[in-house]
Amino acid sequence: MRALVFGLVILIAACSDRTAAPIVPAALGVGTNRDVFIGTTRSMNAMNEFGIGRSPSLNLLQATVSLPPGRAIGTVSDGQDRPKPDRDFVLAGVNRYGSAQSFSDAIRADLQSKPADQREVTLFVHGFNNSFTNAAFRMAQLANDLEIPGTHVAYSWPSRGNPLGYEYDRDSALFARDGLAEMLRVIRSAGQPDIILVAHSMGSALVMETLRQLEIAEPGWTGRNINGVILLSPDINVDVFRSQFARIQTVPDPFVVMVSRKDAILRVSSRLRGERSQLGNIENADAVSDLPITVVDVTAFTDRKSGNHFVAGGSPALIQLLRRSSDLDREFLRGRPGTVLTIPGARRVQAPTRRSISVSIPGEAR
Repeated sequence: MRALVFGLVILIAACSDRTAAPIVPAALGVGTNRDVFIGTTRSMNAMNEFGIGRSPSLNLLQATVSLPPGRAIGTVSDGQDRPKPDRDFVLAGVNRYGSAQSFSDAIRADLQSKPADQREVTLFVHGFNNSFTNAAFRMAQLANDLEIPGTHVAYSWPSRGNPLGYEYDRDSALFARDGLAEMLRVIRSAGQPDIILVAHSMGSALVMETLRQLEIAEPGWTGRNINGVILLSPDINVDVFRSQFARIQTVPDPFVVMVSRKDAILRVSSRLRGERSQLGNIENADAVSDLPITVVDVTAFTDRKSGNHFVAGGSPALIQLLRRSSDLDREFLRGRPGTVLTIPGARRVQAPTRRSISVSIPGEAR
């Protein structure tokens, strides 16, 4: 067990993010700027920054993230407490909202500034071992690299941001359910936009717990308010996922689960639990074949920096393929009737209530 924990630390140390969040206004003129709305249940620390503590209230902000020039696709560089705008992702500006109404009004205004066919919200929920800034940085990176349209929002729950903080993070993910539920309601109040909910790793468990909670309180809420769900490398036990999923009265379409059998982080997570796998590294789709979801197997792609735990955001080959694909577009993500997901090199298995897709590309490391 000790060796297993040591291996976990080695594998995810590269994913560690800073706890400091310096604001560098000069970065506005250096790189590419992306505005990201943020909701967080982190409390303020002694440095007047959002740290690892848990806040009983939801804090609402908007951040301008500067992406450095010449950045390689799929990468997020962090300069810790001394970021360099020509090399690192940087917070170039932050605006804090005093009320949910002012936040909602700002989202509404941002949506109205977009073309009519792009007035949708993508909400990203980060995973284990992340800092406050990482949520904003990742949302900005995904929006830029995958050319995600519309308004971009991140939910930053109080992860410890430390590879040894797994148990703390599991408790924090449970703590953060009410905040995420409130966040979703605030977003919907901004003109009832389409919402695409994207979650990574342990953030997927948080999303599923929140949807379950909302469904218990108000059956059918998910189907009425969420247009699509995408779980990237979900760190969820399959039986637990099935229990959570069973509570959803009307399932959003699409409901996508991206998995990889090469996911080293989930392999360790599974062994720590005495299980063969988690949902994000299942060997095949049989365990969920009766559910109305789409399983996308991205085992063929590699993101060594994350231990193949975030290939959707870190594999240049997969990013380019998703960006080029004319079928993995807003029509599919919005669940338009008759729209299918076809990617060159894909092997598709169709069942009455389930879609399973295996993606590969010539020359990609296996």
